[in-house]
Amino acid sequence: MKTNKFGKSWERYTIPHLPLIMTWCFIAGYIFAYFFENFYAYLVLDPVMILERNQWWRLITWIFTIPFPLSDTLSYLLAPIALYFYYFVGTQLEGVWGRGMLNLYVFGNILLTDIAVIVTYLIDSSAESRAIYGSLSGNGYVLPVTDTTRYMLLAMFLALAVIFKDQVVLFALVIPMKMKWLALIDAVFMLYEFIKFPYLYTRVVIIVCVVTFLIFFLINLKKNSRSISQIQRSYRFKKAVGAGKRQASHEVVHTSDHGNVITMRPKTRGPIHQCTICGRTEQDDPNLEFRYCSKCAGNYEYCSDHIFTHVHKES
Repeated sequence: MKTNKFGKSWERYTIPHLPLIMTWCFIAGYIFAYFFENFYAYLVLDPVMILERNQWWRLITWIFTIPFPLSDTLSYLLAPIALYFYYFVGTQLEGVWGRGMLNLYVFGNILLTDIAVIVTYLIDSSAESRAIYGSLSGNGYVLPVTDTTRYMLLAMFLALAVIFKDQVVLFALVIPMKMKWLALIDAVFMLYEFIKFPYLYTRVVIIVCVVTFLIFFLINLKKNSRSISQIQRSYRFKKAVGAGKRQASHEVVHTSDHGNVITMRPKTRGPIHQCTICGRTEQDDPNLEFRYCSKCAGNYEYCSDHIFTHVHKES
């Protein structure tokens, strides 16, 4: 429960609709890359330009770089599908982790990537290495550091696939496949690229993305263990609470013929959740959270005070 409170404590300062914003950033990146190549060269994460020419904006503008290059007809067809899919991944993670935790994941990944790339460049300061990356910078592209957004998206999908491991999705919108197998393909693909590419920066970015995934997966382990039906119930509960607040704001006040002030309120619904142990509902304490126990034989729901302390019911 501490994790949830941590995420909510600063949620008011986070960016809403972050998955949608990220998708538009990638779309803008495609426009820059293929129509404004000179401008695009100033967006990529280039440690040479950052440290040698003080182009510090690159530490954040690499979010506008393309995750998947367009090289043939098939890539042109798959890129929009991939962008929509990863938008779906982001929204689903936001539903499981919460908006605050997703913001922390994305910007934490950006920060760790920046630190890792800069530190790697400072450590790997041999004349040969500086000549290689310096020449790439001079040409406007740093090939070993242009896949940053792709690996960040792959790590986000890995997190979602581990959470919904038994959920069936349509791979490439055609082939039905469980998420756990897609997660395995995702992991093998990143391992393949880690071994295939000799570039040090590519390997560093892959390591950072995997480490970020592991950190946030362990932090949100309790949330990740919720079933899909529980997440859907939580979503319906939040939606119902929001609707209740909107209804409460539409109270009508008028004066009767006898001069008495009458307040007209819409009828309120009964509680959606109720603890099996103490009987409290979300109407008793709006800060309470409710979970269904997967170990109990039956459909029993418990509040946050009793979900880990109750005696499991047997059939």
